[in-house]
Amino acid sequence: MGGKGTGVEIRGKAIRIQFSLNGEVVRRTLRRDGMAVPPSTENLSDATRLAAEIRSRIADGTFCHSEYFPATSNDGRPLTVGEHLDAWLAVQRIEPSTTAAYASAGRFWKSAPCDDKGSLLGERALHRLKASHVMRALTFRPGLNAKTVNNYVTVLRRALDMAVADHAFEDNLFRHVRYQRQQTPFPDPFTRDEVETIIEYMTERYPDGVANYVEFKFFSGLRPSETTALRWADVDLERDRIHVHRAIVRGLEKNTTKTSTARHVLLNSRARAALLRQRALTQLAGDFVFLDPRYGKPWTEERAFRRSYWAPTLKALGLRYRRPYNTRHSYATMMLMSGMTPAFCATQLGHSVGMLLSTYARWLDGEHNAMEMGRLETSPRRDLSPDLSQEKRRWRAMQR
Repeated sequence: MGGKGTGVEIRGKAIRIQFSLNGEVVRRTLRRDGMAVPPSTENLSDATRLAAEIRSRIADGTFCHSEYFPATSNDGRPLTVGEHLDAWLAVQRIEPSTTAAYASAGRFWKSAPCDDKGSLLGERALHRLKASHVMRALTFRPGLNAKTVNNYVTVLRRALDMAVADHAFEDNLFRHVRYQRQQTPFPDPFTRDEVETIIEYMTERYPDGVANYVEFKFFSGLRPSETTALRWADVDLERDRIHVHRAIVRGLEKNTTKTSTARHVLLNSRARAALLRQRALTQLAGDFVFLDPRYGKPWTEERAFRRSYWAPTLKALGLRYRRPYNTRHSYATMMLMSGMTPAFCATQLGHSVGMLLSTYARWLDGEHNAMEMGRLETSPRRDLSPDLSQEKRRWRAMQR
């Protein structure tokens, strides 16, 4: 009844068994109804048989850890999917914006019905989670786009990876849940005439720096998070360039860009002019180049700008709505259509050349494609329809 060699030992008022799994020594305290099993003679005998059974199943490859030892919460109850998602999120070392996205995915899984009875996935015991529960939960909101679904799937997949590593879950059943295919939409830039119309309207309607902000966005190509974080210390008007190395995401400033790579962006005449006008408004007021004129504070997120200035402007001008990020797309396409080299454009935008080419290929080689197809249309007829009689004579000669 317990002792050396049995894998059973007494730990105070509890019984603990020990076994080797995948080269790792695993020790588990036996519990019943959430309480530690006391070391009575009968319980020690049961523990010895249990340890032998576990070793036997490990040897023949049929042992399932979570079947014998479901993960439990602090009060001894079986750990739920929702509780494990919270535990996983708490140990992630990620940016606040990513944390918010992961938390949103966690809320989805917790609130999604996963069976015919309407049971919530988040309340289900982790060790009893099945692939069918997950697939059923994904039908809870049929209107979700492929990108959102894939983001949600990624969060649960990674959380279950941690459960497997902790021996709280036997296998990551998410290998049975496929990512949805998604087609990356083409960029939707504004035309040059639309750009000028927007800037002209805002200059007349909002003479308090909003037009400067928009013109700079259109002619610098900075990401929204980079534009809002720009400080006068990063502006070098003598060299006509700015140092881009910060971003404001969800109201929080971080000393890195989206790609974690700082860069110098050269100023063209339009971007430089917008900064010169803006200097009179904000350089003496504080560090940031662009401020929300209503409060005299930096723009912390894009919603306020969209709601108060951007959307009303496009509506007043009768222009199809596109989000402010398309100012960046507009500058990228203007550069490419002007004949600038892809390598230079990529450096200015903070892209890799490969990313630039895949994103903006239609603006890079549209005219060249037309020229290539034109060659086919104007080529001599004999090139399109080879002389078949000559081929027949060659074939007959080979048969002789």
